[in-house]
Amino acid sequence: MKKFIAVLFSLAVTSFAANVQILEPTGADFSDDAPTIVKSLLRAAVSKSGNTPVEDSAEIQLRTSIMTMGGYLLVVSEQLKDGAVVVSSKQKSVGVDDIDVAIEKATLEALLGHQGDNLIDQAPAEGTAEAKKEPLPVNTSVITVEYEERPAPDTLEKKRPTRNYNGFGLGVALWHNYDYTADPDNEDDKDVDRDWSTAFVVHYARIFEVSNHAAITMVNNANMVFGKGWQIHETFLIGGRYYIQSGAVSPYFGAGIGLGAQFDNHYAEFSEYFAVGVAGGAEAGIVFFRNSAMQLELGATWDALWDGFESFSRRFGAGSLYIAINY
Repeated sequence: MKKFIAVLFSLAVTSFAANVQILEPTGADFSDDAPTIVKSLLRAAVSKSGNTPVEDSAEIQLRTSIMTMGGYLLVVSEQLKDGAVVVSSKQKSVGVDDIDVAIEKATLEALLGHQGDNLIDQAPAEGTAEAKKEPLPVNTSVITVEYEERPAPDTLEKKRPTRNYNGFGLGVALWHNYDYTADPDNEDDKDVDRDWSTAFVVHYARIFEVSNHAAITMVNNANMVFGKGWQIHETFLIGGRYYIQSGAVSPYFGAGIGLGAQFDNHYAEFSEYFAVGVAGGAEAGIVFFRNSAMQLELGATWDALWDGFESFSRRFGAGSLYIAINY
């Protein structure tokens, strides 16, 4: 019955095809080749309406915009004549997979008014008033356009919103200072060998997952030793990490660079207690329940702090193992 109605509408129009200039679509940025794909769909829809798509200037123009509204893609098609909007139509698409259907419906309605409903197999509702704007003339013949649905190419990926996590954790660390040779002119000064001390670590991280395999990180590790000698070693690093796989259990590795501070009372001179300078580090670990809003992370880090910004001869270091919750 629907096809019969479509034939009747087509036979009722006895005129000629018009040239329709397809303007560059806006908002088609869901993939690198989206503008090309959208223009191809627009050309097919204009041809299906019985008109001729052209690139050069024409009296009739078709302007199309694609916008995001909540979880939908909104397609707005407008028929322009002498620079003024004559007919406007909009369609919603639940995602990129259905964008071709929305573009076709919006284009046919913008060019044909309610006659476009019949070309897309939609019977008109009873009592529906005719369009206030006069639609474009169409051919007297029925035009059938067939197309094959193909899976989207790998490059046609939806934009992924950034997922942010705060990470808090506790663990153990192995810390070391640097060798120090006493000043022979200072009787109170003492030689200090490199000292390796076990410590505990407080871990904090801010994780910005920008893709299924990559994240930008800001990591702060504070190592503390309290006993005969006190050491407090803290670094703040900005860097990134790479997830080897994107499943629920994801191993990763990463690195960062930043600043650090150190307090160590091994030394006789009070001026040697403190160190502030450039810091760097590397990390590796595994994240469990990564697809969840709450994650469990087991991590290992090694970071180094150089005393001062000019000389890299004095280096503190710490290796840490921790367990953290990311939420």
